[in-house]
Amino acid sequence: MEELVIRKVKIPDLIQELIKTYKVFLPTKTNGDYFHFNELQTVNEELLSFWDYRNTKISPKEIFFPQTEILFSFAEKMESLGSNRQLLTIILGIRPCDARAISFLDKVFAEPLRNGEPQTPSYIDPYYLERRQKSTIVSLACSNPQITCFCTSLNGKPDGEEGSDIILYDLGEEFLVKVISKTGEKLIDSFAKWFKKATKSHIAKKNKFIDFSLKRIHSTIDCHNIKEKLDESFNATFWGKIHLKCLGCGICTYLCPTCYCFDITDEVRNKQGKRMRCWDSCMFSLFTLHASGHNPRLTYKERMRQRIMHKFNYCPVNFNGIFCVGCGRCIRNCPVNLDLREIIKDIR
Repeated sequence: MEELVIRKVKIPDLIQELIKTYKVFLPTKTNGDYFHFNELQTVNEELLSFWDYRNTKISPKEIFFPQTEILFSFAEKMESLGSNRQLLTIILGIRPCDARAISFLDKVFAEPLRNGEPQTPSYIDPYYLERRQKSTIVSLACSNPQITCFCTSLNGKPDGEEGSDIILYDLGEEFLVKVISKTGEKLIDSFAKWFKKATKSHIAKKNKFIDFSLKRIHSTIDCHNIKEKLDESFNATFWGKIHLKCLGCGICTYLCPTCYCFDITDEVRNKQGKRMRCWDSCMFSLFTLHASGHNPRLTYKERMRQRIMHKFNYCPVNFNGIFCVGCGRCIRNCPVNLDLREIIKDIR
């Protein structure tokens, strides 16, 4: 499909039409400069400056994989809450690194989305799958990468297309619109009156925009043969050093767009109950605690090693790829300044 453009002044009217049919999520200011993806209830100018942010603190993965959700309730019989409750959704303004991270979660929770083939039901999460199948992801190419961003070290780009259905490029007064998937094409066709064909001038401006963004990414890590390095390093002495500052707060995994560990709890009262799923973290002391009282990852050393091994060793084996997109959230938000880039250097 050809590239299109839309003027920014038309965005509020377009979104006004979208929210009649879709749940629309946008990055909006929550507290000061703290951006978070929220469902848009009413259209106003304050909410529609989504192109002025750098990235959200909390990953938009929570739209598909909530921090806490009730899977079903039960009494004398089970009442499922996951079926036929998800409306059509548009996630607007997600950064390419976060869209790519969602494509990684697809490999974990929704394998049919990756290859189109029927899978063993035990490998499909119906709650996640329903949300994904009813969603359109409209990403926003990065114009101002942060100093901790290193997506290019992990096969990402400021305008990476993986995981997106449509990608927008900020050209000043206009957005250049590039359609990536059939889902995106269907959305554009339904609202075609808002768009016009891009000119050569628009495309040249877009290319200049991306060249500028790429030059602003100076942070790098070397992941060449990192899996093999980790295979040889399970008992290395550096694990005893790099964890020393760690508080075990879990914020690195809580904010990570590719972490997917969870715990399931049944809460019962007066013969009625509900089954809940909540995010969990390999950095927590209870994560691997056995019913016997034994814990194979007793200290921060073992838990730090698990976190790194999982992303850079186990996921390449299980899902054919490193589960890190270089968004830099774990670096920016660690209270004791533990830096993943330095850890990878130590491993090498």
